[in-house]
Parts: sequence; structure tokens; C-alpha cells
Amino acid sequence: MNATMVVSGTKAVPPVVSSIQDIPLAKIRESKTNPRRVFDDTKLAELAENIRQHGVLQPILVRPLPDGEAGMYELVAGARRFRASKLSKRESIPATVRELTDAQALELQVIELSVVRNSFLCWAAARHVIHM
Repeated sequence: MNATMVVSGTKAVPPVVSSIQDIPLAKIRESKTNPRRVFDDTKLAELAENIRQHGVLQPILVRPLPDGEAGMYELVAGARRFRASKLSKRESIPATVRELTDAQALELQVIELSVVRNSFLCWAAARHVIHM
């Protein structure tokens, strides 16, 4: 199989390989490194109702669970959709599966938090991650 390398700055970066699958919620574990810790229960309930009516409109992002059982995944991005899907009693959720290192997963979690919150707190979380 030929893989194309993309040149980014001074180093070559392999292309992103991912796929979208419908994954049972029971096979997904929330990440311990996700910087998002607070979830509004009222807004989660609203999202759960929306998911009951319309389904999940955007896949979550997962990676194979590091050092875990085969077929298990770690949630990288989409914690609200994941939690709301559980509240809505769904059995599965659409997910993009991507091979990621710990550093890549953490970087995407901080980016997602920044996009969602778009506030100073995101930058504080990013600084915290950098200094870990």
C-alpha cells in the first residue's frame, strides 16, 4: 500500500486515516485527559431530546483504546453528544475512528474545547496542557 506524505514545515506528516462507524455506546470509554469537566444537565437533556427526534447529526471522534481490549474505544471529541446519546437511550453512535497518539488526542481535545467555549478558559486549559 502506498502512503502519501504531506510536508508540514520541516517534517513529513502521514495522511490522516479514519473511518466512520456506528459504534455501541458500551464500547466507548470517556477520556481521562479531556479538559472539559463541566456539563450543564439542562442542556444535555435538551440535546438528548433532539437526538431522540433527529439522531446524532455529527459523528463523535474516537480512537482505539490504548492498551485496552480489542474493539474498545476512547472518546476524543464529542463528549456532549456521547452523554446525550446515553441519556436518550441510544444503543450506538456514529463515530469517526482515527489512530491517534496520546499527544494528538490531547491536542484535539484542547482544540475542541477552544471551539466550543471560545473563551479565555480554553487558553488557560491549553497552557495547562503545555506545561504538563
